[in-house]
Amino acid sequence: MEHAGYGQYVVNNINSLPYGVPIYTEDIANNLAKQFHLDIGKAKGLVNVNLNRIAQKLDLERFQKGIYFKAKVTPFGKTKLNPAYITQNAYLLKNEESIGYETGATFMNQIGLTTQMAKYRYIVTNVFNRNGCKIDDKLHVVIRKPYTFVTNENYKYLQILDAVENKEKVPVDANEPNKVILEYIKSCKLDIIKLLAYASKYYGKETLRHLGEIAACELQ
Repeated sequence: MEHAGYGQYVVNNINSLPYGVPIYTEDIANNLAKQFHLDIGKAKGLVNVNLNRIAQKLDLERFQKGIYFKAKVTPFGKTKLNPAYITQNAYLLKNEESIGYETGATFMNQIGLTTQMAKYRYIVTNVFNRNGCKIDDKLHVVIRKPYTFVTNENYKYLQILDAVENKEKVPVDANEPNKVILEYIKSCKLDIIKLLAYASKYYGKETLRHLGEIAACELQ
């Protein structure tokens, strides 16, 4: 027999969340299992049953399997879920630990190396599990395998080294690209010795040579 509090607990969980953010059925199931000391399989079943019952009352919209969001009704229709939230949770950050970073033309545009706007966001991530590139059309991202396991400590180093490596692949229209990169290195307070070490260990000779040219800008 279903506990009378299960459905209300799911409702309270959802009501505590803001509009327009992803609601993961797995997270609600984990919370339900902890609250009522349930087997996780049973908790998932209860969440699925209750969500089907209460979705309409709570203005819940399904984004994709296992992901919902609260849609606010406006004069222009119901609000949508920003896919950037899903991208961050899926590929960039897990339990406040970096598991990936943005790369390619989108990152190079962010730091002022290029005005080119890419169709997809390019992301290097630990959750990538096969060679080559994988396109997530739902989120408009292309994910790539990292050279090494991404952490809070190293992701900015790997990110800027990718930009150095991509200088020959992405049209760069900054007047002084080496100085743009150097300023970014300074603004992030990256250790140049660590940067050289990562370049030497994980990147090719051309990247290491370009990094030396960038470092030399400091002497000009």
